[in-house]
Amino acid sequence: MADSDIVEIACARAWGVYLLINSGIAENDALRDKLKRFIRMRWEAGDDETEFLAVEGLKYLKQLDGSRTG
Repeated sequence: MADSDIVEIACARAWGVYLLINSGIAENDALRDKLKRFIRMRWEAGDDETEFLAVEGLKYLKQLDGSRTG
């Protein structure tokens, strides 16, 4: 798998789960861009496991939204 694919897949997984949990969020919400930047930074820092990055991305989104999802 190409390195850029890891970021894309992790972002898509995290964002898909986040949308399921938060039905009022639009598919193209600005949070998605923040998520992608966050995951890319983690990947550039050496995290290269797709599932780990997706989970970390979900935790990041939860932190951004004030933990309203749980």
